Amino acid sequence: MTTDRRKHSRVNTSNLISYVCIDPRGNETTQGMGRAINVSQEGILIETHKPIDSKYIRLMLIGIEDELIQVKGNIVYCLPDRSKMFRTGIQFFETKEKILSFVINLVKIFSKHPAPPEGDGIYDNIVR
Repeated sequence: MTTDRRKHSRVNTSNLISYVCIDPRGNETTQGMGRAINVSQEGILIETHKPIDSKYIRLMLIGIEDELIQVKGNIVYCLPDRSKMFRTGIQFFETKEKILSFVINLVKIFSKHPAPPEGDGIYDNIVR
């Protein structure tokens, strides 16, 4: 049995999230969409159709009050899962206030609009 050594607990979520990969000079290289699996004050786990091949990333979401909320992080790992999707672990590197704003908004959005059940027909083409 493994012991969880994380400092902060994770909150499960299922939010759609936009991302932009950033090279070491700060230039945007690629962008895409994924699904947030879980989030903590330290980082986030996202699921995508393609592997994320970058060291740095900017995550973006629209907040409850329609404001753009962004946070930067570094990619810790990107691994395929059994369903041929990719799970990417990201560690945040922003101010504590900016990270908390991002995490709180992500959780509030999910609480207000939980993901529909899979196979409902309406959302079958959306990345989960």
